[in-house]
Amino acid sequence: LVGPLVIMLLVGIMSLSLMLLSIGSMHFAVQAAARCASGNPTVCSSSTAIVAYANSRYFGALITPVFTYASAACGNQVSAAVTYTLDVGGYKQSVPLSATSCFP
Repeated sequence: LVGPLVIMLLVGIMSLSLMLLSIGSMHFAVQAAARCASGNPTVCSSSTAIVAYANSRYFGALITPVFTYASAACGNQVSAAVTYTLDVGGYKQSVPLSATSCFP
């Protein structure tokens, strides 16, 4: 009787852990790409190269966020957005994740 509840709890914990890994990795990737855009013009010479650099720094779950680059008032701004499906056994919930970093 308690077995299915324990299994749902364990699956939920693993799914939540993957979501937290994804958001942490997105924050790391946008910060690294914003720094690269500001301090390493040979590697990050265009917006396409900056987005590719951010994609190479992302090591999250099996979802692929959409990275964007913009030149803003604060400097070089890199953003990422993705929708993660939190799966807890028989219950699924879509959670939007986003990260933004700006480096002068």
